[in-house]
Amino acid sequence: MSTSLSGDDIFVSLEPPPLEEDPSQAIRSFRNLSQIIPQIALERGSFINVTEDSLRKEIEAQPSSHDESPPEETLKKLKQSATNLAQFEEDFNNARADLNRLISAAQNEAAISLDFVSLLISSVRPAAGTTSMSPHLKSHVPVGSLGADRTKSPPYVENMSVCLGWKTQAVSAASERLARAAERLAEEAVLEKNYWEQVEKIAVSGEVLSKMRMPDYRGMGVRYGFADAGSTYKEKGIATLRRNVDGKLVVKTEGEKRTKVLLVAIMRPLHGEYVRTGQYASKINYESRDVKNEIKQARDLLFEDELFFEIARETRILGSQGITLDFGNKVTIPLPALQIVIETIDLEDQDSDMELDKGPDSVIAEAINVALHLLLSKLHRKNLKARRSIPLPLGTRTNTTETGKSEILEPLVSSLAVPPIKDSLVTLIMDLTSALKEK
Repeated sequence: MSTSLSGDDIFVSLEPPPLEEDPSQAIRSFRNLSQIIPQIALERGSFINVTEDSLRKEIEAQPSSHDESPPEETLKKLKQSATNLAQFEEDFNNARADLNRLISAAQNEAAISLDFVSLLISSVRPAAGTTSMSPHLKSHVPVGSLGADRTKSPPYVENMSVCLGWKTQAVSAASERLARAAERLAEEAVLEKNYWEQVEKIAVSGEVLSKMRMPDYRGMGVRYGFADAGSTYKEKGIATLRRNVDGKLVVKTEGEKRTKVLLVAIMRPLHGEYVRTGQYASKINYESRDVKNEIKQARDLLFEDELFFEIARETRILGSQGITLDFGNKVTIPLPALQIVIETIDLEDQDSDMELDKGPDSVIAEAINVALHLLLSKLHRKNLKARRSIPLPLGTRTNTTETGKSEILEPLVSSLAVPPIKDSLVTLIMDLTSALKEK
């Protein structure tokens, strides 16, 4: 290993550490020889390459911190260090003296306690007591002269006034809690009575009630859907009859609350464009907002939703006839002399345009709206009849299905499109006949 040194190398100084002003700090910063030697070996390598000449040259090359300071300052530092060291030695000796005094006092107290226990034991077991007894105690106090016995406590006498006070307080507290519970139960009974009276009114009106077992509710429910009438719609139409804090009955339908109704509009050509000349929307708003009207409104809105769902489904079947579905909520039916638009609107928009609700085309729109509702009711009756019919034997069943048949739009389109075509055909035949007769 090379012994050449460079200015960038870092080495452990071989000089003794400078004397600290506080001797306690010097003791804390002092390191053992077993810690210094591994660091020297790690930085300088093996001690074989270290010679006396190389160490002397290194010491001469390094500037000495003692040479930089003047002799007066060095002497002052040495005197201050000596004073601090003397003060430290004095404090250390005082602390050691206090520690020895405390240890002697503790030893004396322990010896006295041992003699007391030994003298007490000697009255029952002399051999065991004298074994741990000090010679001074043996020479001045006779063995077994200290004894002990159990003391009996005076009999407990109950203070009847205190007992009666506690019992009276407990009975009073129990009576107050029972009185509050009775009041709460009386209020709850009134609320329950009000709730069940409203449920009874709903049952008397002809609604179908049933028990509901849901994760968040267990109680009474009402069926406002058309599942029992043959409907195959995705929502069965079941609402829960909940009670609010005031005891009033609240109808909560499943899913989001519906607000859409069906609107039928008539559009006729004018200057090359179709203009709306009449319309009619289903009237579902009820003046009173009682529970029975809420159930009726939920039933009517569900019927409107199912009706438009069936119409939108049948537009895919009758797409070849030009019937289109726009934006998912508007169906357009083209006819020879007009167009029929079927869409859904909010309940608040029923009276938005009163002028279109009057006139001959509005009467046609109302008739079409009523016809659509009747056709859906007919579809429900057909499904219910097929559900109640006796199934055919397995060998005679056919694989034909009626899923691709239109039950609502096709009868409507046929009844509205055939008469104009029939009139045009009759007119054409009459013209041809008159022309042939003239020849």
